[in-house]
Amino acid sequence: MKSRGDLRDRLQQLKVDPPEGGFEAALRRKLLAAGPPSPPPFWRRIWPQISQPRLLWPTFGAAMGVAVFLILGHAGRAPVAAEFPATKVAVVRVNLSSNVAVQSAQIRVSLPDGLVFWADGQALPQRTFEWTQPLAAGDNAIPIAVRGQRPGRYKMTVSARMGDEQVEHEVLLEVVDG
Repeated sequence: MKSRGDLRDRLQQLKVDPPEGGFEAALRRKLLAAGPPSPPPFWRRIWPQISQPRLLWPTFGAAMGVAVFLILGHAGRAPVAAEFPATKVAVVRVNLSSNVAVQSAQIRVSLPDGLVFWADGQALPQRTFEWTQPLAAGDNAIPIAVRGQRPGRYKMTVSARMGDEQVEHEVLLEVVDG
C-alpha cells in the first residue's frame, strides 16, 4: 500500500498549467488574484445545517405557517356570535388560514353540552372530533354541522396542532327558539 505522501506527489505531477490565452486562463488568473474565500459567517459555524436548502426551506415554511396560524388565532380573540334556531342544523365553516402549506395539522373540534354534531339526519354521540389533515396555503374552510338542543349561548372550541405549536380558538354560537 502506498503512503498518502506518495499519492499526493503523484497527483501534483498530473497538474497541467492552462494555456496563457482564452477564457480558462483569464478565469484562473482572476481566481488566483481574488485569493481564498472569506470564512463563513459565525452562525454557519455554530449551526452549519441551517444553510442547507433541503432543510432551510421546509423549516422556514413550517415556521411561517405556525406564525400565521398563531397571529390569526390571536388577532380575533373576541368571539363572533353565529345565531341559529334550535330546530335547524347549522353548518359552521371554520376557516384555518395559512401563508404556506402545512403537511400535517392535527385539528380538534369540541362541543359543550347543549350542542351536538349532526350527520346523516341524526345527532352524533361524540362531544369531540379529532383528525389530521394537510392545510393548503391560503384559506382552508372546514364545514362542521351542529344542532342546538336548547336555546342559549355556547362556545365551540377549535384547536390545531402543527408540530410543537398549538392554537386554540373559541367560536360563540347562539341557539334561539324556533
